[in-house]
Amino acid sequence: MKKQVRPITEGAMMLAIIGVLLLLNRMTGQTLIGFLVFILPLPSIFYIAKYGFKQGLVLSVAILLFPILIGDFVALFYVGTAIVVGLAYGYGVYKDKDNGWLILVTAFFTLISLIIETYLLSAFVGEDLIGEFKVIIQMLMDSLTASGTAVPPNFMTIAMSILPLMLIGMSLAQAVATHIIAFILLQRLKIKTRKMKPLFELIIPRRFAYLFAIGIFANLGLTLTTNEVLQIIFTNIYMISSMAFCTDAFIFILIFAKLSGKRFLSFAAILVFFIPTIGIVFGLFDSYTDIRHC
Repeated sequence: MKKQVRPITEGAMMLAIIGVLLLLNRMTGQTLIGFLVFILPLPSIFYIAKYGFKQGLVLSVAILLFPILIGDFVALFYVGTAIVVGLAYGYGVYKDKDNGWLILVTAFFTLISLIIETYLLSAFVGEDLIGEFKVIIQMLMDSLTASGTAVPPNFMTIAMSILPLMLIGMSLAQAVATHIIAFILLQRLKIKTRKMKPLFELIIPRRFAYLFAIGIFANLGLTLTTNEVLQIIFTNIYMISSMAFCTDAFIFILIFAKLSGKRFLSFAAILVFFIPTIGIVFGLFDSYTDIRHC
């Protein structure tokens, strides 16, 4: 009997806290929603990690009923996506998945929610974020043209490529934030977690390095089509691939600076993001060799 009372008590406390937060969010005009996206996955994560997936699923369904009861259907979307993230992350903790798996899965579901929010939910509430973004870019192009600055013919395509990259960056940042908060919480509650890898141990796996190596040639596809959607896809593939190699090169140079005692290289490492060609070369070299183990 005692074993059943504790999960019920903890679940009731979490439901009460989440209910109060959602009610405050409704009363303040959705001002707390940016804070709640980091908090809402935590009950599911904790419950699944401690009591198993089925128990966590029951709690998650109960949390999902709150926005319906208070008639807040905008919050229902955010609560639903947060619960999916919490279920996936909690399942990973329960099955003792590594931290990379936890972050990537969290980022994947977060990215899906951001895409839905940007392209579908905004239209549902009467906003056209994509159209407004295009208007801003067009105004910038007109301003540059009026000042006599040459504007590349594919400037709009390049500018529109920033939006998907921003969504990817936001999803990764939110996933890392969720991971750190959950990691601290689980450790405080003495629930088994895997230790985080030191930054210097992070390296692009060889199989992904092959894909990124192909991706850095995606820019060549811009000359093969005039379709804006395809050009945005090609541009994003190139930028993601080059950013992966630049990040790897940044870590590689930091390691070299530490081992060689040349501290100034730590500051010079940031240049790989401003001169991506150098970053790609160093990233390829680090990914395809075992120099870190020498």
